[in-house]
Amino acid sequence: MKKYTLQKWGRNLILSTMLSSCLIGVTAGPAYAAFLSDDEGGIEAHAEETEWKFRVYNGKYQKRLWSITYKKWLTEWEYC
Repeated sequence: MKKYTLQKWGRNLILSTMLSSCLIGVTAGPAYAAFLSDDEGGIEAHAEETEWKFRVYNGKYQKRLWSITYKKWLTEWEYC
């Protein structure tokens, strides 16, 4: 009888300790983003640069999209 009560008390102690540590972690403090000034650098997002290339093929105009950023074709030749 004493062993069962001790096990139950230990189990409740461990459970309450785990629960309280989870709650403390959530309410520890607000998260915020750090802002960098322009002279500090950092990560900047840039859009991919593309341009249309044109040609005359069998007397008809065609166009194809070229990625300047990745230096590869993005589309196949299509009539315009």
